[in-house]
Amino acid sequence: MEYFSGGVVEVTDDKPRKTRKKAKKVALEPVNPNASRAMFVVNPIARGGAVAKISGELHKTLGELGLDFDLKFTEYHEHGIEIARDAAEKGYGMVVAVGGDGTVYEVVNGLMSVDRDRRPKLGVVPVGRGSDFCRTVGIPRDWLTACALLVSGRKRTIDVGRMEYMSQDGARASYFANIAGLGFDGESTERANNMPLVVFRVVGGKGAYLLGLFLTYASCSEKDVELHVDDKAYRVLAIACIIANCKYFGGKMRIAPDALCDDGLFDVIILGAGFGNPMIDGPTGVPAPRRSMIEKGVAKARLAKNVLPRIYGGNHILDESVRVLHGSTVKIISPDRMILQADGEVVGHAPFTAEIIKGALDVIA
Repeated sequence: MEYFSGGVVEVTDDKPRKTRKKAKKVALEPVNPNASRAMFVVNPIARGGAVAKISGELHKTLGELGLDFDLKFTEYHEHGIEIARDAAEKGYGMVVAVGGDGTVYEVVNGLMSVDRDRRPKLGVVPVGRGSDFCRTVGIPRDWLTACALLVSGRKRTIDVGRMEYMSQDGARASYFANIAGLGFDGESTERANNMPLVVFRVVGGKGAYLLGLFLTYASCSEKDVELHVDDKAYRVLAIACIIANCKYFGGKMRIAPDALCDDGLFDVIILGAGFGNPMIDGPTGVPAPRRSMIEKGVAKARLAKNVLPRIYGGNHILDESVRVLHGSTVKIISPDRMILQADGEVVGHAPFTAEIIKGALDVIA
């Protein structure tokens, strides 16, 4: 019997025969039973309860498409965050928001609570009043077509904004996928969201937002803002500051026409009070000059005429009362109260900071 490096060879009258080594035991990773499953997070009161009415048809459609899925209804404010987080922790391959931008906001916050390598893909079936996020990423507004896209669509990687602000419970941090806005924008959203349900049924989500916008505009005032975008600081006199990851808000309003949701930058839109460029000179921390009632009236009339009607087409950014900045971090401080909305949800007020998280989320679109 002779020994070789490859094993033991037994010498006989026949040909040498190499003995077989024992195979090493390899620890196998446990199979995730949910990897190919989708969790549908359904807001039953979206679009005035329209989602609840189509839930049976939705369930049937998903089955016909061959999707392996679970479906849960939200029962209270921010319940969607909990459902999405739980689905992510259990290893679901996709979590789908069924509702409007508010439902997407909750699902995104749930998904962002887990590490990137464990984060499920985001799907959206738009059945809400606005669904502005879908317009930018290319998800069709028809819910049946959007369901089919969950099977045939491609993965698209987008950025997500992380923000810190003051809520009624104190300092808080959360995420937004579409747009955050402070000042006039937040006030309009708050007024629109608090309108009676009958208003939405009569004029729709877009009409309700426009009504809230005009009612708010009559009483809104310019804000004295200290604005930081990346390493640059500005003194701003404006009625609204918009931090955009996507293009649309308020139901087709193209507030940030050049925004890209995958370029690693926010488009920061400053709406002035009608006195020309809203950026003013002067050190931060010193109160900005206040306008007389007549000056404010003239300025607001000018803004209403030259800027607001042009937002739907995106041409408002050409007016001298609007300024566009770009950056990956934003900070806003003001002695004035500035209400904050994010993805159509009123969440708090300034002081506010935001940073872009590049490539944070995969979306089926």
